[in-house]
Amino acid sequence: MPGFTVTFRPDDRDRAEQAVATLKRLGIRRLRVPVGDDGSADGWYDWLLPRLATEFDLLPALALGESGALDGIGKLIAAVPALEWIEIAAAPGQSPDIAEAAAATRRAGRKVVLSGLDPAALELLAQRGGLGAIDAVGIGAFPGTGDMSWRGWEAVVEEYAETMAATGRVHPLWITGTGFSTWRHDERGQIRAFLAAAEAPADRVYWSSLQDLTPDEASARGFHADERDYALGVLRADGSPKLLGRLLERGGIAAVRSVDRLGRPGSPRPASGSTGKPVVITGGAGFIGTNLADRLVREGHRVLVYDNLSRPGVEQNIDWLKSTHGNAVTFELADIRDPHVLREAVAQAGKMFHFAAQVAVTTSLVDPVTDFEINARGTVNLLEAMRAQAEPPPLVFTSTNKVYGKLADLELRLDGEHYAPADPEIRARGIDESRPLDFYSPYGASKGSADQYVLDYSRTYDLPTAVFRMSCIYGPHQFGTEDQGWVAHFLIRALDGEPITLYGDGCQVRDILFVEDLVDAFLAAQEHMPAIRGQAFNIGGGPANATSLVELLERIGSASGRRPDISFGPWRPGDQLYYVSDTAKFNAATGWRPRVGIAEGIARLSGWLTENRIAGAETPVLRRAAS
Repeated sequence: MPGFTVTFRPDDRDRAEQAVATLKRLGIRRLRVPVGDDGSADGWYDWLLPRLATEFDLLPALALGESGALDGIGKLIAAVPALEWIEIAAAPGQSPDIAEAAAATRRAGRKVVLSGLDPAALELLAQRGGLGAIDAVGIGAFPGTGDMSWRGWEAVVEEYAETMAATGRVHPLWITGTGFSTWRHDERGQIRAFLAAAEAPADRVYWSSLQDLTPDEASARGFHADERDYALGVLRADGSPKLLGRLLERGGIAAVRSVDRLGRPGSPRPASGSTGKPVVITGGAGFIGTNLADRLVREGHRVLVYDNLSRPGVEQNIDWLKSTHGNAVTFELADIRDPHVLREAVAQAGKMFHFAAQVAVTTSLVDPVTDFEINARGTVNLLEAMRAQAEPPPLVFTSTNKVYGKLADLELRLDGEHYAPADPEIRARGIDESRPLDFYSPYGASKGSADQYVLDYSRTYDLPTAVFRMSCIYGPHQFGTEDQGWVAHFLIRALDGEPITLYGDGCQVRDILFVEDLVDAFLAAQEHMPAIRGQAFNIGGGPANATSLVELLERIGSASGRRPDISFGPWRPGDQLYYVSDTAKFNAATGWRPRVGIAEGIARLSGWLTENRIAGAETPVLRRAAS
């Protein structure tokens, strides 16, 4: 397991303690900390370094400056008497300072690792007798970020080893500086660079870094001199984990290797009779994509699942799909915001389903910029990739009922434990597509923008596209949370005997649609694409499958025998008191209608959760298919 390099902001003890706690959760044992030698932060290091040495195998990396390093070395040893190693981070042309610092470190009984020099500079230093007090050599390289023509760690380490052998000295070789920037949202690249470094033929490896820089911080090369410097962490600047950070916390390097293997070729078990181009599903590791992919493969199609695994637990869906269907399912670990990888996926597609999205209103309220980048810009990336194809694949895009806004003008009355429209026609049929768009919340705006782009690219560029404005979907493979996937969330909480918080009075009404019926609708849309292209359709369970939140909890309580305790919170911005889909337009175009009622659907989801879930676990633990 690599160690980590972390640069600490002077005099910010709270942030340092947060970093210590995070590193321990990630299972990090070795810590490299760059320190200066100018004396400006002596008091800070007098506190920081002993604190870190109590938790980690500490390697201070002393940067040589104009004032020399003797004082810095003495201060390091005084601050942490138990230090075994000190790194001297040098630069070509500092031969006298290097030799002086190394000799002083050796006299103090400590070992020296020298970093910052390429093989040619090391050879020159050896000729001047500067390697006599060096115990190890540190190598720095950032493949894919700072080193664009990368030969691989084996070749790089071998070059250093040959240089050292030519000097007559054999020293341990460490990788003291490496990392991967996710500035292009390439978290797959970060995972693979991390594993490549961990498996490099080096005695030690230190990975940089723990957390992205905030926009108001300066990197080592200056304030926004290179945007790549701002995205080197395994955590984002707000402290939320990237995929690599989440996997390390969940299961260490073994979990990282497990996810990496999902995106590589496995045992050949192609779909029976599969022909033609694959069906590409963006966001296909989610519960809707998993159910659709499963059906498609069973019907003889090949499927490419394109997903960044940002939702915790969905990697289990990919594992399940690949263990069940083998190489009939290909997994591309990539982000919808990366247009280069996306373009390659679209070029392979025979048909497309676009589900990749930021899916929670609550998250959009906290971070509307990221919500826009994923939902709106990501969709335009996809449409542009389609437009570049000689024969664009037909696309079904999942929008949301939130494009209709809060529906504040809809006259409602409280009827027992649910709201009902005063208009008998709406009460009987639901909300149809003639309803004016009224985006509410950043989520509604970003999904609504994507909705309109998909329709407009059909009108303007003649792309074969259709839009589903979906209500609430539920079913197997759903990892429900309070913010998204609320039907499964309610069931999970009930099965665990945990309380549930309802926002508002709980009488708000939704129509819920079992995912099996939704998959039928997807296939019907592709089958009838010539007739429905350029159109939007409201898709949900309709009035026959409408329920209020409290009514659904009563059903769950009756079905499971465990009615959870309920508390109530404030209304959320943009929450609709009533939304039920009128699906007559899609029914007329394709003949589709829902077949699974609420009682049957809840029973089937409850059974799936019971079979595939360990009580108290955050996400289901899927049973792998038999080999």
